[in-house]
Amino acid sequence: LAEKLKSMDLEPSEDGTVILSRKLSSGKSICRINGETVTAKQVKELSELLIDIHGQHEHQSLLNKKKHMEILDAYAGAEFAECAGRVAALYHECTALEKKITEETLDDTSRSREQSLAEFEQKEIADASLQPGEDEELEQAYRKMSNSRKIAESLAESYQLSGNDAEDGAGNSLSRALRALRSVTMYDPALEQLAELESLLSDYNHDVSEYMSDLEFDEEDFRSTEDRLNTINHLKGKYGNTIEEILRYKEEKEAYLEKLADYDAYMQKLNAEWEEKQALLKKACEELSEIRRKNAAVLTQKLKDALIGLNFLTVEFDIAVRPGQAITTKGYDDVEFLISTNPGESLKPLNQVASGG
Repeated sequence: LAEKLKSMDLEPSEDGTVILSRKLSSGKSICRINGETVTAKQVKELSELLIDIHGQHEHQSLLNKKKHMEILDAYAGAEFAECAGRVAALYHECTALEKKITEETLDDTSRSREQSLAEFEQKEIADASLQPGEDEELEQAYRKMSNSRKIAESLAESYQLSGNDAEDGAGNSLSRALRALRSVTMYDPALEQLAELESLLSDYNHDVSEYMSDLEFDEEDFRSTEDRLNTINHLKGKYGNTIEEILRYKEEKEAYLEKLADYDAYMQKLNAEWEEKQALLKKACEELSEIRRKNAAVLTQKLKDALIGLNFLTVEFDIAVRPGQAITTKGYDDVEFLISTNPGESLKPLNQVASGG
């Protein structure tokens, strides 16, 4: 019940109460569950979990043939549950194989078209010779080249302000400051450490100078970097957001081409696998049916005894387990409760015989 309410985006009240209401007015009806407006269908679905109506016309669950299999299967217990799990698993495996076979069945024209497309995509990626992390390095280099003039201007200004060329530069100012400092270092050796600032500034200037010399590049380097980035971004737009994703796509296409190259053998293998799974599914369904029939015989006798205890002295009852039209996740059985309450009458479906009484 809680799961059903959740599927309807509804919640029970704090004390767990569930209130269903229906208001009829001028040919219209308004249905509510715990005050929330819902459809009549939702009220019907939820009410079937809450109440069984024993009326003159119909017992809502017992006369529903779909419930007969549920009742028998629940009675069959653990042995049945284990076998039913195997049947369901094999059914899903067979269904998945059927879908795969349908999707991958190609005529000669389609196969040729698929092969041509896969070869083109694989070659386009292979020709690019992509390397993981290459795009990040190129983007960094491209940003540096694109902004080289601004970088050079800023470095030149920094070099000038920190060097010894300008009268008011940091180098000259620091030199004067250190001369004043050295005149008193004899009084405290700890002051000598401060004199190292000149060496640090000299190293800074040297590094700036080297960076400025390395900043030079020709137009051809810039164009080749730009073209390479355009190639990578073009491939990203078609095959993946990263180089790693693009390379994985290439591997998938290579595997697909191998499959197409030996397509007939591949499809034979798929069909053989499906036939093997079908045989296992059929065998599991037979085992499941045998368990159902065995438990149906026991439950049938128990129900007959119970009906006789209710003074149905001439009652005949049977749980029919018959092959259905197709295999499902529950096997291939069709289950139905049959009853005869009068002498000489043949067994008929429960919903055709049982009355309100």
